[in-house]
Amino acid sequence: MSTEKEFHAAHQDLNDYVDAFAKQVAERGSHPAKGQLAQLAQDIKRDAKNIATGMTSVGDAKAIQSGEIAPAQGQASHKHLLTAGLSRIQLAAKSLAVNLADAGKQVRTLVKGKVPGAEHVVKAWDNVLDATSHYTALGMKRLTGLAHDMDQEDRYAMGFASGHLQSAQDVAIDQRKRGILQTLKSPHLGEHVLQDAKRLGMIEPCKSVHRGTVLNVIGLEAIMKNAKGQLLALPVTPDFKFKAGDNLVMKDRGDGFYAGKRQLMERGVER
Repeated sequence: MSTEKEFHAAHQDLNDYVDAFAKQVAERGSHPAKGQLAQLAQDIKRDAKNIATGMTSVGDAKAIQSGEIAPAQGQASHKHLLTAGLSRIQLAAKSLAVNLADAGKQVRTLVKGKVPGAEHVVKAWDNVLDATSHYTALGMKRLTGLAHDMDQEDRYAMGFASGHLQSAQDVAIDQRKRGILQTLKSPHLGEHVLQDAKRLGMIEPCKSVHRGTVLNVIGLEAIMKNAKGQLLALPVTPDFKFKAGDNLVMKDRGDGFYAGKRQLMERGVER
């Protein structure tokens, strides 16, 4: 599949996931964030559409530059169309980053407020963030392909627009991680959230000794946060007796599992 087709398919997927998210929000009854989230869903779709429209203009500009099509009447070259397309991509990507951050904050508020069915909204929102990350990645890939054989000035401008898509993707990934961190602390939690955390590189490698605070116990893994703010997922036995909030020293027993010992904290200093 060409990058262009992949990009358009990713755009359609993103639209579908945003619609599914909006549906989940609408079905949650009345809560303060409901109207705002519904509006933000539409804003995200608008931003994605503007990125796609801008990308079409850039593609047309490339076709003019390569001689595949003639410039519009009264235009000497592809420059005007390229500038307009890139400007639209940049503005839409900046708006997308802001809207993703706002919506992510509202979704986390739903979870914190224990709104009934919030877990369904979270799952739908996770899909939106993953789809956004994929869409922006393909947008950057498409710009890189179109920049081939363009002059230095054009390539620089396209790289600048690509940087805005990168920023939007960074926000999508950051919001995903924030949501995972919040959900990891939740006592009612599916193992898929832990798998997502591992996939996104949020879990540090296991060492022989770790110190930190228990966030949760999921299956046979103690999820901990160390003093540096790093996340750990340490294998434990079914009789692991500690719970969220406990400060522990965890040592590898030598059989693949960790044993925990309570760590006394006084004024933030270990003893």
